[in-house]
Amino acid sequence: MIRKIFLGRIVGGLLSLAASTAASAAELRSIRLSAAADTAVVTLALSNGPAAKVFTLDSPDRAVIDLPDTRIARGMTVPAPAGLVSAVRLGKQPGNTLRIVLELKSATAVRTSQATAGAGRQLTVALGEPAPAAVDTGPKVVRAAHAPGDGDRDVIIAVDAGHGGVDPGAIGHGGTREKDVTLAIARSLAARIDAEPGMRAVLTRDRDEFLELRERIDRAHAAHADMFISVHADSIADRSISGASVYILSVHGASSEAAHELAEGQNAADLLGGVRLADGAAAPVVIDVLQQESIGLSATAAERVVSALERVGEVRKAQVQRAGFVVLKSPAIPSMLVETAYISNPGEERRLRNPEQQARLADAICGGVRNYFVANPPDGTRFKQERRVASAADVPAAAAGTANPLNQ
Repeated sequence: MIRKIFLGRIVGGLLSLAASTAASAAELRSIRLSAAADTAVVTLALSNGPAAKVFTLDSPDRAVIDLPDTRIARGMTVPAPAGLVSAVRLGKQPGNTLRIVLELKSATAVRTSQATAGAGRQLTVALGEPAPAAVDTGPKVVRAAHAPGDGDRDVIIAVDAGHGGVDPGAIGHGGTREKDVTLAIARSLAARIDAEPGMRAVLTRDRDEFLELRERIDRAHAAHADMFISVHADSIADRSISGASVYILSVHGASSEAAHELAEGQNAADLLGGVRLADGAAAPVVIDVLQQESIGLSATAAERVVSALERVGEVRKAQVQRAGFVVLKSPAIPSMLVETAYISNPGEERRLRNPEQQARLADAICGGVRNYFVANPPDGTRFKQERRVASAADVPAAAAGTANPLNQ
């Protein structure tokens, strides 16, 4: 009897220890993958816990993320492979280490960063351009994507078609779905951007798929975008209201009650896809110098787009509007959200379905963006090089027009 009691106490103690260990383990809450042909960004939402170890393996090429003492949150899903990443696998290693393996189509450099996210943390693993071949022993100059260069780089604009997949967005009285209209306008806008010398477009989605708001930003970062434009066609209770408007991020409250309500509705889009919002997802933006500069550039670019839209139709708000849109919260990329029209207005719903009106809206947005980059060319781009050439050409002309008073 005493032996049974003793054994029972030992088993009970082991079970308590196991339960305590499980409770104290870190938790992997979500994995997001945004990838292109030669770049990828993997974002992990985690509770607080031990530091991760990230390294690469070859034959075959893989990137490995080891998370010590970490368990997988209930309901978490593994992202589908895309672009550079051919497969994503999870498994357990000795010592209760959770291992994430990213199978790659080619060898790449790996960069990691970590930030606080509410009561947890966010680990970002950026897979860059393919690493140099081992046989290439000559010295190399590695330049950041946006570093000053020879002026041969195109500016890259990420064009984001709002909503998609299980989230249709606003639906007009005639049954027109916002997600279809925005995709058509986004494709038209991308085509016009690509036709402009020195500009290139990247679509965050080119099909009817659901994307989390943060994933849209991740895809823009993976493409090294110089600007992010989210295209929408919202609805409002008063069906007589019409006109376009352009929004940028606000960290001090919305510019109007309507702007606040619009942002609240857009920010809830993830819930339609069954996405569990990470801790702190709705927290206020932590403003820093980089974010402040990005908002200033966003405002300048948005003003150009508003002026261009005024030439193709009605603009409801002549001034750039501000609200706390999650999709505009990239600290490094100037971003704007363009409400092309109100799909709740019967007349505007009909026009939004018209390919000619879609083309006119795309032309206007593209024209405004081009005007912005002509006036504010990023270093290392063709726009910057053209400005240098123009400035150099102006100097001799100005000198030739200045007479030497000693020769008069």
